[in-house]
Amino acid sequence: MAHARRGRSVARIVTAMFVTVVPVVVTEAIIVENRRGHSMRRLIAGAAAMSVVVAGVAGLVSVAGAAPATPKKVVVKQKFGMTMVPNRYIRDEMRFDRDVYTVASGGTVEFVMTAAQEGPHTLTVVAAKDLPKTAGQAFDCRVCHELAKAHGADPSSDAPPKFKFLENGVGQNTAPKLDRPGDSGFLPARNGSKITFKVTAPKGTTLTFMCLVHPWMQAKLVVR
Repeated sequence: MAHARRGRSVARIVTAMFVTVVPVVVTEAIIVENRRGHSMRRLIAGAAAMSVVVAGVAGLVSVAGAAPATPKKVVVKQKFGMTMVPNRYIRDEMRFDRDVYTVASGGTVEFVMTAAQEGPHTLTVVAAKDLPKTAGQAFDCRVCHELAKAHGADPSSDAPPKFKFLENGVGQNTAPKLDRPGDSGFLPARNGSKITFKVTAPKGTTLTFMCLVHPWMQAKLVVR
């Protein structure tokens, strides 16, 4: 009898353990699983939201990063000014209105007179190495003398030059195709007067140009 009672007691204890402990384990497992499920759903939702944000940012970058179309026409003007420091200097601020112009190959450059009080002017393509870089070179500009002579200009007269244009350094009265040093156009000192060049230099070319009358007026034309 004692042995039977001990057996029943052990059975009850084992049964009680399964009845009380197992549900707890299962419940905790379900809670853990639920937590994992919530975490997974949150991860998936977060990933989806991140994908939308990334896609949106990529779209903005692609729109913002789109290069503007290269203009087929560019207008070159002049700016004028004078500054003075007493007992020091007077500075002539005559210049082109930009340092760098950009135009499409096959496009046009229009040169417009906007500072007739300091005219005339030229738009003359020269090799970068021939640009004057000091005041001494500007006031004794070798390339200026050579190309002014090719224009047929008389240095002792204010009369217009014999040839309004140069193509590759040779005088003519029709606008040259702008593509190399020696191409040039003369602009008379009348506000609103203009000359137009067709740009035939290939894409990737950078042309440096200057004014033969005011050698410190220098700029670049980037062809794209």
